[in-house]
Amino acid sequence: MDEPEHLVAGYAALKLGDYRMGAEHPPFLRMWAALPLVLASSNIKFNTNSPRWLAGDEYPFAHQFLYQDNDADRLLFRARFMIALLGVLLGVLLFSWARELSGFWPATIVLGLYCVEPNLVAHSGLVTTDLGATCFIFGAVYFAWRTARELSPGNLIGLAVFFALAQVSKYSALLLGPVLLALLLVRALSAAPWPWRSGRPKPLTGWRPKVVLVVAIVGGLLALSYGAIWAGYDFRYAPSEAGVFAITAGAEHRPHLMRFVQWIQQHHLLPNASIHGFASVLARQHPAYLCGKVGPQGWWYYFPLAFLIKTPLALLVMSLGGLTWCIFRWGKVHPDALFMVGPPVFYFGTAVVSHVNIGLRHILVIYPFILLWAGWTITALLAPTATRSWFPWRRFALIVLCAGQLAEFVAIYPHCLAFFNIAVGGPRHGADYLVDSNLDWGQDLKLLKQWMMQNHVRHINLSYFGHADPAYYGIEDTPLPGAPFFDQERIAAPRLPGYVAVSATNLRCSYTGGSSWYAPLQARTPVVVLGYSIYVYWVEKPWW
Repeated sequence: MDEPEHLVAGYAALKLGDYRMGAEHPPFLRMWAALPLVLASSNIKFNTNSPRWLAGDEYPFAHQFLYQDNDADRLLFRARFMIALLGVLLGVLLFSWARELSGFWPATIVLGLYCVEPNLVAHSGLVTTDLGATCFIFGAVYFAWRTARELSPGNLIGLAVFFALAQVSKYSALLLGPVLLALLLVRALSAAPWPWRSGRPKPLTGWRPKVVLVVAIVGGLLALSYGAIWAGYDFRYAPSEAGVFAITAGAEHRPHLMRFVQWIQQHHLLPNASIHGFASVLARQHPAYLCGKVGPQGWWYYFPLAFLIKTPLALLVMSLGGLTWCIFRWGKVHPDALFMVGPPVFYFGTAVVSHVNIGLRHILVIYPFILLWAGWTITALLAPTATRSWFPWRRFALIVLCAGQLAEFVAIYPHCLAFFNIAVGGPRHGADYLVDSNLDWGQDLKLLKQWMMQNHVRHINLSYFGHADPAYYGIEDTPLPGAPFFDQERIAAPRLPGYVAVSATNLRCSYTGGSSWYAPLQARTPVVVLGYSIYVYWVEKPWW
């Protein structure tokens, strides 16, 4: 659904220095994904004379760029590889932190769980900002934890780099500032001296010099991030030669904050595209689907429920067990636990009070942290006891838990985006609870084409939720209500009798084109469900 816009925005920014596309996200991760395309730009067509480009029509031009002017699969494969590299980096950071906490073998098991966590695996292969922002936010907290343990140039550099990268990756990273300030102030106000590795023989003692140091560190992070934001936009205020964005969105929802944003715009304190993007985030309103209902502003329990049903049961058990273990041993572990518990709880709480309930990906950042919590359980199960009377049973319990997560992963792979745990019946029942990017993000057109070829189906009636182009994959179709923007003019009555394929989001969710029109189909048994996201029915006569 979102990949075309992300990729064309990154390519335009990196190749042309033009930021008119997709200003609702900072540019770095999009530019990172587009880097292989720029290096091979001689084979890529980018039509700057297109009326869609000149008018700034993001989605139509992105569709033209990928599916009409170029080979979409080839470009997407290269861009997705760049996101996969960030998935590897996140795994390295997670292993490093877990090893410093618990040793090699617990960290190895945590890394193994990371490699078979379906939500992280799914987003590690998509050209979006979710996985990259998760990597950089987690890296910033990790190096902040190391800095709290020991002041050293390496730790401070790591903290600065990851903090700055987070700020130019996603606007939710702004929350890192107050989070790290609070964590480091708690460290400064503690009685423990603060070790200093470089150039100072004695550790810092006394709360005053430590607080001054924290203020200096956070001030330095903010100054570096400010420079990084300007650098991300090539130190230009205007996003393109076409002019600047008018900042009007959000005024009716958060008037006081928007007045501050407009003051920043008037004084050109930040690039115009950055200001416009942040204002768009503040103004964002999106209908949400949950358990068969559609709400205009979502529900407070959306993310708690999504987390409980889209997280492997074994990881839920181990993370909850680790958190419980941490609470009971708080007096001994709280210096470390604050960094491992505070940020994910804060981000999760922020998501709960937000009104953008469109996907678990908005709380993806908590997953590496709950894997660290699981590491506490793993450490406890591996630790020898004085009597060893039930030592083998603890090892057996650990094997069962790890095997359980592996089994759930193997059962869903390669359709990891559609993962739901067995407590709700697995992905076949996922659409009863959640749709959109939790289950159906337009990822299964290839499976539809493969099924059509295997069953000698030449034509299909299709209601597709996504921004890929069925024609690109050789699918001959009659678009139905809920079809993407580029097929709106072709929408027609279905050819019946015939096969009708409906994406799960369109089938269930009224904000995509009227689920009431497809409601009678929900009571029927589909011929096949492709990748858990496309339902195919044989229909003899009109059902509506």
